[in-house]
Amino acid sequence: MGPRTTLALLFAGILACLPVMAADEFDIFDINEGELRFLERPPEKSPHLHSTHVFISEESLKTGWVTAKQCHYNLDQVSALQVVFSPRRIRRIEILQADNIGRAWVEGASVQVTNVGKNAVLCILSENFAIKHNPAERTYEWHGGPYMRRFLDGYFPMQVKLAIDYPPDHVRLESIDPGTLRFKTVAQPGLIRLDALFEGRLDITIRFADADAPKQGIGWQ
Repeated sequence: MGPRTTLALLFAGILACLPVMAADEFDIFDINEGELRFLERPPEKSPHLHSTHVFISEESLKTGWVTAKQCHYNLDQVSALQVVFSPRRIRRIEILQADNIGRAWVEGASVQVTNVGKNAVLCILSENFAIKHNPAERTYEWHGGPYMRRFLDGYFPMQVKLAIDYPPDHVRLESIDPGTLRFKTVAQPGLIRLDALFEGRLDITIRFADADAPKQGIGWQ
C-alpha cells in the first residue's frame, strides 16, 4: 500500500482539509495558487464537502472545550488517508459513520482510513479545545481553518458547511471574519449556519461577547 493521504490537520480546534487529487482532474491553467475566491456556482464535479456542527455550552465558555461533529462527503477515491489532529487540542475521538470505506479506526490523535470508495462518507465526533477567552474585553473567539483542498501547489473548489450552537443567555454574536461570509450566513440568537463554496485557503474567526457587555458597532443581533 502506498503512502497515506493526509486529509486534515487540526489548527486551533478545527481542521484544514488537504485531499490529494488526480493531476488530470483539472486544467493546469485554472489552478488557484492559494488566493481565497468565493464561488457563485458549483463546479461540474461536486467538490469535497466538509460539514461541521459545533456545540458551545456554558462549560465551553469556562474551559475552552467544545463538542464537534464533522462529516466529509465527496471524498477522493484513494487507497489510504488519515485525518490528523493537534494532540493538545483534541480528545475523545469517535468514528460515527464510515460508509463505502474499507476500514476506519482511531489511532492516537488521528483517524486512519483505507480503501475509500465512491460516495464515501466519514463522520467523526470529538471534543476540541477551540474557544479563546479574553476576560478584559469580555469576548470569546472560535477559529476554524485553514480549510483548503490542495494538489501540489494548486487549490481547488471546496464547500464548507458550518453550524454553531451557543448559549444566547450567556453570549451574543459579535462578528464573523472574513466579512464576505456575513452574506452567506444565517444567524439568530443561539445559532449560526454558514455555507461557503470557495477556492484557496479559508480561515474563519467567529467572535462572541458576554450577553450583557456593551455592543461594539452595529453588531449582528
